Amino acid sequence: MTSLGLAQVLLFDLNPEDTTSAFLRGLVVASFPLLFVGPLAGFFADRFLRQRLLTGGQMIRAILTLGSIAVSMSQQQSIGFVTFGLLLLLTRVLYTVRATSIPRLVERRQLVAGDSISLMLSMAAGFAGVAIAAGLAVMDVRLVFIVAAVMHIASSDWYRRIRTELGGGSVSRNVRDWQRAIAQLRNRKVRYSIVSSGGGKFLLGACFACVALILDARFTLEATGYAAVFGVAGAGTFLGTVTAEWVIEHVPRKSVCVLAAAVSSISIGGILLIDSFIAALGGIIVAALAFQNMRVCNDAAVQSNVDGDYLGRVFATYDVVYNLAFVLGALLALSLGLDVGYLLVLGICCAGYAALALALLFAGSGEPRPTTNTRSPAEVHSLASSTFRVSNTTFPVIAAATWDGSILANSGHSVSTSNASAPKHAPMEVSA
Repeated sequence: MTSLGLAQVLLFDLNPEDTTSAFLRGLVVASFPLLFVGPLAGFFADRFLRQRLLTGGQMIRAILTLGSIAVSMSQQQSIGFVTFGLLLLLTRVLYTVRATSIPRLVERRQLVAGDSISLMLSMAAGFAGVAIAAGLAVMDVRLVFIVAAVMHIASSDWYRRIRTELGGGSVSRNVRDWQRAIAQLRNRKVRYSIVSSGGGKFLLGACFACVALILDARFTLEATGYAAVFGVAGAGTFLGTVTAEWVIEHVPRKSVCVLAAAVSSISIGGILLIDSFIAALGGIIVAALAFQNMRVCNDAAVQSNVDGDYLGRVFATYDVVYNLAFVLGALLALSLGLDVGYLLVLGICCAGYAALALALLFAGSGEPRPTTNTRSPAEVHSLASSTFRVSNTTFPVIAAATWDGSILANSGHSVSTSNASAPKHAPMEVSA
């Protein structure tokens, strides 16, 4: 709601004759917190109690949103862009805080579902906010800011009522603490997630830029072509978020990353072979969907394999890498396309996806390798029928990892059984 309200004021009300330059200034302002505030956001998520950051951050958001009314009344663009920038800085911090709080709210085996639902709800809320703001802006744009501020205050109150400890407040001021945080980046699963998401996002950014300009050249769509590309990319991202949980439940994590790169290579190759507006947009949808499947998988991998005291800084680093990769990919594609042509750059992206798939296939992901079972059927039956008791002090992941007749260990997820929902204070029978 606030973004649409500020866009109405900055792009149209205060600058009706030069919306292009205002739009470019807005992009510059938006890119700064996206790329450079991530590490700072991670530090805040570790240094301070996350629940206090969420409640206090929403109240500051409410104040800044109400301050946007002054922009429309003062007719000062500079105040508007400063307000927009501060809101984005705060949004980036709160995004990292929320993402690092999810492991405290769901079990480890439910992280993929938690991340997927969180992203789906945020996208749906964004669409709803734009629709509501568009209706209110017809009457008076200041109503948009007032309603948004009231909802920020309500959100702050809801965060305050959470009874679960969300973590944070553990960072000391010594060098060793930061050395330990950096050491977490050497975890093989974390490195694999950073490389796969960063490489995929880099190529996706290049493809977005190339396809938008190719559509403009082939079909003279001008601004409509750019809107179409980013519109269908958003649709593909949403579909990828919806399908991520099902895909990751049935496909091992490493295979998800490899298949995402391979499918993207095929979809981009289809754009080169078929001279069609529909084929170009379809290829972008598939590439965005495949990347989102990989991104949700990697988000959960980082959240579940990093110590909670350092999760904010590690997750922020991972987030900054793939966002920066997207911008660099788009810039590189635009600069190369001016010299060699955007079709050739798109062909390079197609080959790049194929190379990324091969690299991810042979790279170590940190997942356990399948082992051959050399026991006789009688021995296996004897082991499966034996049980042992696990007390309420046992680590919950071990207590939940029971044998239910299916082999899921090599998929990178914990095995789900009916015993996982047993009361925490009662001893539990767990199959060996």
